[in-house]
Amino acid sequence: MIIQQSYIDRIKNKDEQAFEYVYANTKRAVYSVIFAVTKNHVIAEDVMQEVYMKMLKSIHQYKENTNFFNWILQIAYHHSIDFYRKERKSFNLDVNDYSEILSSHEIGPDEEDKFNRMIDILEEDERLVVTLKVVEEMKHREIAKVLNKPLGTVLWIYQNAMKKLREVGGYDE
Repeated sequence: MIIQQSYIDRIKNKDEQAFEYVYANTKRAVYSVIFAVTKNHVIAEDVMQEVYMKMLKSIHQYKENTNFFNWILQIAYHHSIDFYRKERKSFNLDVNDYSEILSSHEIGPDEEDKFNRMIDILEEDERLVVTLKVVEEMKHREIAKVLNKPLGTVLWIYQNAMKKLREVGGYDE
């Protein structure tokens, strides 16, 4: 997703329509990143609001001619990790919450069951990389930038996750 610099400039000037455009075009990916960490729909929505508030507050720190989409996903990732570390004892996993991520995709109940099984067996990093790759259709290089990890590490995490999923029969690439 490429957000034009003109929208960012307009957001800097407190243009509400520009913010609505950016929000509409980034919210699904931002939510997916947050939810992959928090594993809770209500918390993900709260953290998502905080991420957009933080984005607005720090919009003047955004470096022109860099990927705004990756920038906001990095904010989402780091903010959700910080939140998770502070609140980890109170998190509860509700697999039904993953339907929020899938709601914008036209999938059947069988595919949703596969996705829910996948979530149960993957570790946090694996879940995040797979969600960004499969649900958000991001490239490994983009995922590496968002997670601030080397490309090789992201590829390794993805391959291990896919191996786990194939072993349980939950996913075929």
